[in-house]
Amino acid sequence: MTISKILLQYSKLLKSSSPILDVELLLSKTLNKPKEYLYSYPEKKSTAFQLSKFKKLFSRRLKGEPIAYILGRKEFYGLNFKVNPSVLIPRPETELLVEEIKQFAISHRPLAFIDMGVGSGAIIIALAKNLKKGNFYATEISSPAIKIARQNAKFHKVKADFLKGNLLEPLIKLKNSDFILRTSIIVANLPYLNKNEIKNPTLKFEPRLALYGGPDGLKYFREFFNQIQKYKLQPLAIFLEIGHNQATKIKKLAYLALPKYKFKVKKDLCGFDRLVIITN
Repeated sequence: MTISKILLQYSKLLKSSSPILDVELLLSKTLNKPKEYLYSYPEKKSTAFQLSKFKKLFSRRLKGEPIAYILGRKEFYGLNFKVNPSVLIPRPETELLVEEIKQFAISHRPLAFIDMGVGSGAIIIALAKNLKKGNFYATEISSPAIKIARQNAKFHKVKADFLKGNLLEPLIKLKNSDFILRTSIIVANLPYLNKNEIKNPTLKFEPRLALYGGPDGLKYFREFFNQIQKYKLQPLAIFLEIGHNQATKIKKLAYLALPKYKFKVKKDLCGFDRLVIITN
């Protein structure tokens, strides 16, 4: 079967938001060629082995498995990241976190950046690649996720300390933790889906640990601000990705822990509340 026939036939069978692109990516992976090759040689015939390999990949996509897991990679902030089912697939809307922190860092010059719940490492690595200066720390409760994050950091030649544990707990154990936290920006894309949102069938392939934030979606935000309060921490700033209807409740949690801090909500390109920025 020729490349053009594969593209035409299989894109019609796929029910996704981008069937043609998905088939292009799967065929490119099968042939180990860039997408441009597909249109430069549309009459090129695939071998029986290649077609069999493509069909196996296509079958996975047909069952709803995210294209990023099938390819084993996902682009975020112009960088390629290794991903697998042990880490959340980086979302385009999370790039807003990186952009806002970059702008803030220009004028405030933090000495450290802390990413809680690092997952694939997309956020902290994107920051390290773009900001250059500073110390970069990341915490994560999942050992398989830390393994992926470290692999991504090595691939991008980024130096960061990856610490296993819940939220800020691993950092607090460090000897100079007070200084690190006072001069740092804390960033996180914590699990924030509630008991209804987690039922979305499109999420079944991604790790529940990285998505589910308890019945109301706020479990990890409570834990985080409880840690801030318990250890009397006063970071330079906090940047959190949130659910579209969580800003008011998170503001209350933040006020209890950091009553003198300023609280700002940032919307995403779709007009939904997406980030909260808490500054001293």
